[in-house]
Amino acid sequence: MVEFLTLIVQRLRAVFMWLLKQNRLLFAYIAHALSFLRKESYVRERWDGKVPFADARRVAVFVHYDRKGVVHDFARHYLRQLADSGFAIIFVSNAPTLGASEVAWLQRHCALILRRANIGYDFGAYKEGIAAIPDLAALDTLLLANDSVYGPLHHIAGVLERMEPETADVWGASDCWEFSFHLQSYFLVFHKPALQSPAFAGFWNKLRYVQSKTWIIMKYEVGLTRAMRQAGLRCRAAFPYRDAAAALIEAVVERDILSEGIDPVRKNFIQQVFRTINAGRPLNSTHFFWDYMIAQMDFPFLKRELLQKNPARIPLLTYWERVVKQSTDYDTDLILRHLELSLKNRSV
Repeated sequence: MVEFLTLIVQRLRAVFMWLLKQNRLLFAYIAHALSFLRKESYVRERWDGKVPFADARRVAVFVHYDRKGVVHDFARHYLRQLADSGFAIIFVSNAPTLGASEVAWLQRHCALILRRANIGYDFGAYKEGIAAIPDLAALDTLLLANDSVYGPLHHIAGVLERMEPETADVWGASDCWEFSFHLQSYFLVFHKPALQSPAFAGFWNKLRYVQSKTWIIMKYEVGLTRAMRQAGLRCRAAFPYRDAAAALIEAVVERDILSEGIDPVRKNFIQQVFRTINAGRPLNSTHFFWDYMIAQMDFPFLKRELLQKNPARIPLLTYWERVVKQSTDYDTDLILRHLELSLKNRSV
Protein backbone atom coordinates (compact mmCIF):
# COMPACT_ATOMS: atom_id res chain seq x y z
CA MET A 1 0.00 0.00 0.00
CA VAL A 2 2.82 2.42 0.87
CA GLU A 3 4.52 1.76 -2.46
CA PHE A 4 1.22 2.29 -4.28
CA LEU A 5 0.62 5.64 -2.52
CA THR A 6 4.19 6.70 -3.26
CA LEU A 7 3.68 5.91 -6.93
CA ILE A 8 0.42 7.92 -6.99
CA VAL A 9 2.15 10.91 -5.40
CA GLN A 10 4.97 10.72 -7.94
CA ARG A 11 2.50 10.56 -10.84
CA LEU A 12 0.50 13.51 -9.49
CA ARG A 13 3.69 15.50 -9.05
CA ALA A 14 4.74 14.73 -12.63
CA VAL A 15 1.34 15.84 -13.94
CA PHE A 16 1.51 19.04 -11.89
CA MET A 17 5.00 19.86 -13.18
CA TRP A 18 3.88 19.21 -16.78
CA LEU A 19 0.89 21.53 -16.37
CA LEU A 20 3.13 24.18 -14.80
CA LYS A 21 5.52 23.94 -17.73
CA GLN A 22 2.69 24.28 -20.23
CA ASN A 23 1.39 27.38 -18.44
CA ARG A 24 4.83 28.93 -18.53
CA LEU A 25 5.09 28.25 -22.24
CA LEU A 26 1.66 29.74 -22.85
CA PHE A 27 2.51 32.92 -20.94
CA ALA A 28 5.87 33.09 -22.75
CA TYR A 29 4.15 33.13 -26.16
CA ILE A 30 1.67 35.73 -24.94
CA ALA A 31 4.57 37.88 -23.70
CA HIS A 32 6.28 37.52 -27.08
CA ALA A 33 3.12 38.63 -28.89
CA LEU A 34 2.85 41.67 -26.62
CA SER A 35 6.49 42.58 -27.38
CA PHE A 36 5.43 43.75 -30.85
CA LEU A 37 3.64 46.63 -29.13
CA ARG A 38 6.76 47.74 -27.27
CA LYS A 39 9.08 50.67 -27.98
CA GLU A 40 12.41 50.43 -29.77
CA SER A 41 14.34 51.61 -26.73
CA TYR A 42 13.79 51.74 -22.98
CA VAL A 43 16.81 53.85 -22.05
CA ARG A 44 15.71 56.49 -19.54
CA GLU A 45 18.99 58.13 -18.54
CA ARG A 46 22.49 58.31 -19.98
CA TRP A 47 25.79 59.50 -18.52
CA ASP A 48 29.17 59.64 -20.22
CA GLY A 49 32.02 58.09 -18.29
CA LYS A 50 35.61 59.24 -18.03
CA VAL A 51 37.01 56.18 -19.84
CA PRO A 52 37.29 57.03 -23.55
CA PHE A 53 35.78 54.85 -26.24
CA ALA A 54 38.34 56.12 -28.76
CA ASP A 55 40.60 53.31 -29.98
CA ALA A 56 38.93 50.79 -27.63
CA ARG A 57 39.53 47.27 -28.91
CA ARG A 58 37.85 45.57 -25.96
CA VAL A 59 34.35 46.54 -24.79
CA ALA A 60 32.30 44.98 -22.01
CA VAL A 61 28.55 45.45 -21.73
CA PHE A 62 27.81 44.88 -18.06
CA VAL A 63 24.19 44.53 -16.96
CA HIS A 64 23.10 45.48 -13.45
CA TYR A 65 19.91 45.24 -11.48
CA ASP A 66 19.16 46.24 -7.92
CA ARG A 67 15.68 47.31 -6.86
CA LYS A 68 17.15 50.18 -4.80
CA GLY A 69 19.67 51.16 -7.45
CA VAL A 70 22.74 50.21 -5.39
CA VAL A 71 25.94 49.14 -7.13
CA HIS A 72 27.13 46.74 -4.45
CA ASP A 73 30.75 46.13 -3.51
CA PHE A 74 30.87 42.74 -5.24
CA ALA A 75 29.79 44.37 -8.52
CA ARG A 76 32.33 47.17 -8.10
CA HIS A 77 35.06 44.57 -7.64
CA TYR A 78 33.95 42.93 -10.89
CA LEU A 79 33.96 46.25 -12.76
CA ARG A 80 37.44 47.16 -11.47
CA GLN A 81 38.81 43.86 -12.79
CA LEU A 82 37.23 44.45 -16.19
CA ALA A 83 38.72 47.93 -16.35
CA ASP A 84 42.13 46.59 -15.25
CA SER A 85 41.95 44.07 -18.11
CA GLY A 86 41.58 46.82 -20.70
CA PHE A 87 37.81 46.81 -21.23
CA ALA A 88 35.91 49.99 -21.92
CA ILE A 89 32.73 49.32 -19.97
CA ILE A 90 29.17 50.13 -20.96
CA PHE A 91 27.25 49.82 -17.72
CA VAL A 92 23.56 49.13 -18.34
CA SER A 93 21.30 49.22 -15.31
CA ASN A 94 17.76 47.89 -15.26
CA ALA A 95 17.26 49.44 -11.81
CA PRO A 96 14.40 51.87 -11.11
CA THR A 97 16.94 54.54 -10.18
CA LEU A 98 20.67 55.22 -9.80
CA GLY A 99 21.79 57.60 -7.08
CA ALA A 100 24.22 60.43 -7.70
CA SER A 101 26.97 58.73 -5.69
CA GLU A 102 26.54 55.51 -7.69
CA VAL A 103 26.74 57.38 -10.97
CA ALA A 104 29.81 59.32 -9.85
CA TRP A 105 31.65 56.10 -8.99
CA LEU A 106 30.60 54.46 -12.25
CA GLN A 107 31.77 57.43 -14.32
CA ARG A 108 35.29 56.99 -12.98
CA HIS A 109 35.44 53.37 -14.15
CA CYS A 110 33.16 53.18 -17.19
CA ALA A 111 32.91 54.65 -20.66
CA LEU A 112 29.13 54.96 -20.64
CA ILE A 113 26.31 54.46 -18.14
CA LEU A 114 22.75 53.72 -19.26
CA ARG A 115 19.72 53.34 -17.03
CA ARG A 116 16.71 51.71 -18.66
CA ALA A 117 13.36 50.24 -17.72
CA ASN A 118 13.63 46.57 -16.85
CA ILE A 119 11.89 45.43 -20.03
CA GLY A 120 13.36 42.37 -21.71
CA TYR A 121 15.56 41.59 -18.72
CA ASP A 122 19.28 41.03 -19.36
CA PHE A 123 18.96 40.37 -23.08
CA GLY A 124 17.05 43.61 -23.54
CA ALA A 125 19.86 45.40 -21.69
CA TYR A 126 22.53 43.60 -23.74
CA LYS A 127 20.78 44.70 -26.92
CA GLU A 128 20.73 48.36 -25.89
CA GLY A 129 24.32 48.22 -24.64
CA ILE A 130 25.54 46.75 -27.93
CA ALA A 131 23.60 49.41 -29.85
CA ALA A 132 25.51 52.09 -27.92
CA ILE A 133 28.94 50.89 -29.10
CA PRO A 134 30.29 53.56 -31.50
CA ASP A 135 32.09 51.16 -33.85
CA LEU A 136 31.41 47.47 -33.29
CA ALA A 137 33.50 46.49 -36.33
CA ALA A 138 36.61 48.00 -34.74
CA LEU A 139 36.52 45.68 -31.74
CA ASP A 140 38.67 42.64 -31.22
CA THR A 141 36.59 41.43 -28.27
CA LEU A 142 33.11 42.05 -26.90
CA LEU A 143 32.20 40.75 -23.46
CA LEU A 144 28.61 40.44 -22.25
CA ALA A 145 28.42 40.05 -18.47
CA ASN A 146 25.99 40.66 -15.64
CA ASP A 147 25.82 40.83 -11.87
CA SER A 148 24.05 37.48 -11.39
CA VAL A 149 27.33 36.04 -10.06
CA TYR A 150 29.78 36.78 -7.27
CA GLY A 151 33.35 37.12 -8.45
CA PRO A 152 35.58 36.93 -10.32
CA LEU A 153 37.07 34.74 -7.61
CA HIS A 154 40.32 34.66 -9.60
CA HIS A 155 41.54 37.62 -11.62
CA ILE A 156 39.54 37.95 -14.79
CA ALA A 157 42.73 38.04 -16.88
CA GLY A 158 43.30 34.34 -16.17
CA VAL A 159 39.79 33.49 -17.31
CA LEU A 160 40.18 35.46 -20.53
CA GLU A 161 43.45 33.65 -21.30
CA ARG A 162 41.43 30.44 -21.63
CA MET A 163 39.22 32.09 -24.23
CA GLU A 164 41.67 32.41 -27.11
CA PRO A 165 40.29 33.44 -30.51
CA GLU A 166 42.38 30.71 -32.14
CA THR A 167 40.30 28.07 -30.35
CA ALA A 168 36.77 29.49 -30.59
CA ASP A 169 34.92 32.52 -31.94
CA VAL A 170 32.38 32.62 -29.10
CA TRP A 171 33.13 31.64 -25.53
CA GLY A 172 31.05 31.18 -22.41
CA ALA A 173 32.35 30.65 -18.91
CA SER A 174 30.04 27.62 -18.63
CA ASP A 175 27.61 25.69 -20.79
CA CYS A 176 24.27 23.99 -20.26
CA TRP A 177 22.55 21.11 -22.07
CA GLU A 178 18.99 21.83 -20.94
CA PHE A 179 16.69 22.28 -23.99
CA SER A 180 19.83 21.97 -26.14
CA PHE A 181 23.52 22.76 -25.82
CA HIS A 182 24.15 26.46 -25.19
CA LEU A 183 26.56 28.83 -23.52
CA GLN A 184 25.19 30.45 -20.39
CA SER A 185 24.65 34.16 -20.87
CA TYR A 186 26.06 35.63 -17.65
CA PHE A 187 29.55 35.70 -19.23
CA LEU A 188 29.95 35.58 -23.02
CA VAL A 189 32.97 36.56 -25.09
CA PHE A 190 32.73 37.31 -28.81
CA HIS A 191 35.88 37.58 -30.91
CA LYS A 192 36.18 39.43 -34.20
CA PRO A 193 34.92 36.65 -36.52
CA ALA A 194 31.69 36.53 -34.50
CA LEU A 195 31.34 40.31 -34.33
CA GLN A 196 31.74 40.57 -38.11
CA SER A 197 29.26 37.78 -38.82
CA PRO A 198 25.85 38.77 -40.21
CA ALA A 199 24.40 36.20 -37.80
CA PHE A 200 25.51 38.29 -34.81
CA ALA A 201 23.90 41.47 -36.10
CA GLY A 202 20.84 39.54 -37.24
CA PHE A 203 20.26 37.99 -33.85
CA TRP A 204 20.32 41.30 -31.96
CA ASN A 205 18.32 43.16 -34.62
CA LYS A 206 15.51 40.60 -34.38
CA LEU A 207 15.56 40.35 -30.59
CA ARG A 208 12.43 41.79 -29.02
CA TYR A 209 11.83 43.06 -25.49
CA VAL A 210 9.94 40.04 -24.19
CA GLN A 211 8.86 40.14 -20.55
CA SER A 212 9.17 36.41 -19.95
CA LYS A 213 12.16 34.65 -18.41
CA THR A 214 11.01 31.37 -19.98
CA TRP A 215 11.14 32.95 -23.44
CA ILE A 216 14.48 34.61 -22.69
CA ILE A 217 16.06 31.27 -21.80
CA MET A 218 14.48 29.11 -24.51
CA LYS A 219 14.61 31.52 -27.43
CA TYR A 220 17.42 33.95 -26.64
CA GLU A 221 19.97 32.24 -24.39
CA VAL A 222 19.64 28.91 -26.19
CA GLY A 223 18.91 30.66 -29.49
CA LEU A 224 22.05 32.79 -29.42
CA THR A 225 24.38 29.80 -29.32
CA ARG A 226 22.28 28.04 -31.96
CA ALA A 227 22.43 31.07 -34.28
CA MET A 228 26.20 31.39 -33.88
CA ARG A 229 26.78 27.69 -34.56
CA GLN A 230 24.46 27.66 -37.57
CA ALA A 231 26.57 30.49 -38.98
CA GLY A 232 29.65 28.25 -38.73
CA LEU A 233 31.12 29.98 -35.69
CA ARG A 234 32.98 27.92 -33.12
CA CYS A 235 31.33 28.02 -29.67
CA ARG A 236 33.01 26.65 -26.55
CA ALA A 237 32.80 26.83 -22.77
CA ALA A 238 35.92 27.52 -20.75
CA PHE A 239 34.59 25.29 -17.93
CA PRO A 240 32.45 22.63 -19.63
CA TYR A 241 29.66 20.76 -17.88
CA ARG A 242 30.97 17.47 -19.22
CA ASP A 243 34.31 17.92 -17.41
CA ALA A 244 32.62 18.36 -14.03
CA ALA A 245 30.17 15.52 -14.66
CA ALA A 246 32.97 13.19 -15.80
CA ALA A 247 34.96 13.98 -12.64
CA LEU A 248 32.04 12.89 -10.46
CA ILE A 249 31.53 9.69 -12.45
CA GLU A 250 35.23 8.89 -12.11
CA ALA A 251 35.17 9.55 -8.37
CA VAL A 252 32.22 7.19 -7.88
CA VAL A 253 33.19 4.41 -10.28
CA GLU A 254 36.99 4.37 -10.18
CA ARG A 255 37.82 5.83 -6.76
CA ASP A 256 34.69 4.50 -5.02
CA ILE A 257 34.29 7.59 -2.86
CA LEU A 258 30.90 6.43 -1.62
CA SER A 259 32.60 3.75 0.45
CA GLU A 260 34.95 6.21 2.17
CA GLY A 261 32.67 6.94 5.12
CA ILE A 262 31.43 10.35 3.96
CA ASP A 263 28.51 11.91 5.81
CA PRO A 264 25.00 10.63 4.90
CA VAL A 265 23.79 13.96 3.46
CA ARG A 266 26.71 14.26 1.06
CA LYS A 267 26.51 10.55 0.16
CA ASN A 268 22.81 10.75 -0.68
CA PHE A 269 23.36 13.87 -2.81
CA ILE A 270 26.24 12.27 -4.75
CA GLN A 271 24.13 9.18 -5.39
CA GLN A 272 21.26 11.27 -6.73
CA VAL A 273 23.53 13.30 -9.00
CA PHE A 274 25.30 10.14 -10.19
CA ARG A 275 21.97 8.56 -11.18
CA THR A 276 20.86 11.74 -12.95
CA ILE A 277 24.07 11.98 -14.98
CA ASN A 278 23.88 8.31 -15.93
CA ALA A 279 20.29 8.80 -17.07
CA GLY A 280 21.49 11.52 -19.43
CA ARG A 281 19.49 14.29 -17.76
CA PRO A 282 21.44 17.56 -17.84
CA LEU A 283 22.22 19.50 -14.68
CA ASN A 284 23.23 23.10 -14.07
CA SER A 285 26.93 22.71 -13.33
CA THR A 286 27.19 26.09 -11.57
CA HIS A 287 24.72 24.76 -8.98
CA PHE A 288 25.31 21.02 -8.72
CA PHE A 289 29.11 21.12 -9.08
CA TRP A 290 29.77 24.57 -7.66
CA ASP A 291 32.33 23.42 -5.05
CA TYR A 292 34.25 21.11 -7.39
CA MET A 293 34.39 23.77 -10.10
CA ILE A 294 35.76 26.41 -7.73
CA ALA A 295 38.19 24.16 -5.84
CA GLN A 296 39.41 21.91 -8.67
CA MET A 297 38.72 23.73 -11.95
CA ASP A 298 39.54 27.31 -10.85
CA PHE A 299 36.05 28.39 -11.85
CA PRO A 300 35.87 32.14 -11.20
CA PHE A 301 32.21 32.62 -10.24
CA LEU A 302 29.64 31.70 -7.62
CA LYS A 303 26.04 32.10 -8.72
CA ARG A 304 24.04 34.52 -6.61
CA GLU A 305 20.86 32.49 -7.10
CA LEU A 306 22.56 29.46 -5.56
CA LEU A 307 23.18 31.23 -2.26
CA GLN A 308 20.11 33.45 -2.26
CA LYS A 309 17.44 30.93 -3.35
CA ASN A 310 19.04 27.50 -3.90
CA PRO A 311 16.25 26.42 -6.27
CA ALA A 312 17.65 22.89 -6.73
CA ARG A 313 18.04 22.44 -2.94
CA ILE A 314 21.75 21.72 -3.09
CA PRO A 315 22.90 20.51 0.35
CA LEU A 316 25.77 21.83 2.46
CA LEU A 317 25.87 25.32 0.99
CA THR A 318 27.06 26.54 4.38
CA TYR A 319 30.52 25.46 3.21
CA TRP A 320 30.62 28.12 0.49
CA GLU A 321 32.81 30.53 2.44
CA ARG A 322 35.33 27.84 3.38
CA VAL A 323 35.55 26.61 -0.22
CA VAL A 324 36.11 30.12 -1.59
CA LYS A 325 38.70 31.04 1.06
CA GLN A 326 40.66 27.81 0.64
CA SER A 327 40.66 27.98 -3.16
CA THR A 328 41.00 31.70 -3.95
CA ASP A 329 42.17 35.07 -2.64
CA TYR A 330 38.70 36.57 -3.07
CA ASP A 331 37.40 38.74 -0.24
CA THR A 332 34.33 36.79 0.93
CA ASP A 333 33.14 39.85 2.87
CA LEU A 334 32.00 41.24 -0.49
CA ILE A 335 29.52 38.36 -0.67
CA LEU A 336 28.60 38.43 3.01
CA ARG A 337 27.73 42.12 2.96
CA HIS A 338 25.41 41.62 0.01
CA LEU A 339 23.75 38.54 1.54
CA GLU A 340 23.14 40.43 4.77
CA LEU A 341 21.23 43.05 2.77
CA SER A 342 19.38 40.74 0.39
CA LEU A 343 18.48 37.48 2.17
CA LYS A 344 15.06 37.09 3.76
CA ASN A 345 14.00 34.12 5.89
CA ARG A 346 17.13 32.29 4.84
CA SER A 347 20.78 32.02 5.89
CA VAL A 348 23.86 30.42 4.39
